[in-house]
Amino acid sequence: MDLDFQQLLLTLLPDLVVVVALFAALGVDYSKLRGAALAKRYETAFRISALGLLIGLVMTVLQAAGKMSVMDTEATHGQLNFTTSTLTLKAALFALGLAVLPLAKRDLVTTHASEYFALILLTTLGMGFVVTSQNLLGAFVALEMVSLSLYAMTALNQSRATSAEAALKYLTFGAVASGFLLFGLSYLYGGTTGELSLAKLGELESSSLLIVAYLLILVGLGFKLALAPFHLWAPDVYQAAPTPVAGWIGSGSKIAAAALLLVLLQPVASSPKLKDALVPALAALAVASMLVGNLGALRQTNLKRLLAYSAIANAGYLVVGVLAFSDDGNISVLFYILVYSVSSLGAFAVISVLADRLGREAEISDFNGYWKTMPGLSIAFMIFLLSMAGIPPLAGFLGKFYLFFAAIGAQPEAYTWTDGYYWLVAFALVMSVVSLYYYLRVLKAFLVVTDEDNEAKPVAVGTTAGLSIFALAAILVVLGLWPEPLLNLLTTK
Repeated sequence: MDLDFQQLLLTLLPDLVVVVALFAALGVDYSKLRGAALAKRYETAFRISALGLLIGLVMTVLQAAGKMSVMDTEATHGQLNFTTSTLTLKAALFALGLAVLPLAKRDLVTTHASEYFALILLTTLGMGFVVTSQNLLGAFVALEMVSLSLYAMTALNQSRATSAEAALKYLTFGAVASGFLLFGLSYLYGGTTGELSLAKLGELESSSLLIVAYLLILVGLGFKLALAPFHLWAPDVYQAAPTPVAGWIGSGSKIAAAALLLVLLQPVASSPKLKDALVPALAALAVASMLVGNLGALRQTNLKRLLAYSAIANAGYLVVGVLAFSDDGNISVLFYILVYSVSSLGAFAVISVLADRLGREAEISDFNGYWKTMPGLSIAFMIFLLSMAGIPPLAGFLGKFYLFFAAIGAQPEAYTWTDGYYWLVAFALVMSVVSLYYYLRVLKAFLVVTDEDNEAKPVAVGTTAGLSIFALAAILVVLGLWPEPLLNLLTTK
């Protein structure tokens, strides 16, 4: 069967529009804006990038809704998988990328203005290809394109030596993790008798080689998700990277990694031998991540480091849903990672608006009294943190509920706490209670004015940044009250 290149071009039109915007931002900055003021260069690069990403988002939504035709997996020779669920994830990534752009516009951390926005668009494209790829090598290359772009963006803050140090640590750990991931994927390739198609994973038969392959893959993707003990890069990177970049690392990249993990673990559900071998490893990762993340966050005074440890803990909760090895478990994982990503990006957006003006790393105490001077941002920040804590009626509560319900439902014949995953869900609930302490400690800083003479001064938010923050907060409220539309989209094949 010949490949229909015209149809392929139409299918990939959202990505092509983003690519055109990427090069247009670079071209205009290198030519017409040579020698212009830095703020003007940032504004121009933002407008071009936002326009391209917005058009790409609209087209992707139309594709997911069936208003624009897309090629099926067979027509792409098994290279790409455009279903309602994968296109929904891609649209979510484009939307989150669009929310990052106005934050980057405010953050004049580097003279490389157009490169900053080009890297954001490049990571968005890579994440989109990770969730729609049906090819082992294609998914790996797309994931590495995301990683390399994030490494570069971490080092963009040239005024801080810690930014370069964090980027080097991120790159070093990432290179090792990528080696483990690629080695594991090579074993999967051998197990499928030379097939690169992810669709062939369901035909794998359990073997010792396959168990080793999955253990290696868990190391590689454990780094991407910041699972303990592969989390050591996260606190330094979250703290030292430009705040919009830290938000992007904690949101978009996690969605791509979680989606790839679910696809790669397909054979485990139907293989008792594989499941018996991998369940203890995954359970250990979940417990270690929840322990390290929540206990580590208790001691933090820097807000970005606290959110890094929170991300580690939330990755542990995510694995609880993965352990279900069922369709319900997979849907709960995707729903939760989307909801968490919105919360995380929203929290970093507020930090970017309020704290980057300080010229130093913001401590929790720097946010004292913002409730009095900026109530709107304080309410939004409260929504983001309470959603991560799993407080109803916000979407984070439903996300955790679906994860834990799927894990318990995977072992319906269990009758005691030691059977099935009851013990793991109970441990996750205890850790969720622990997390309330440090989330409420941060909210206390916003709500309490300790010294009237040092009352926080209002900050100019900006129209686009304000809209992004409002939209992210509104999403969490709406999904908390009405999650069915998103769940149906993620369920539809």
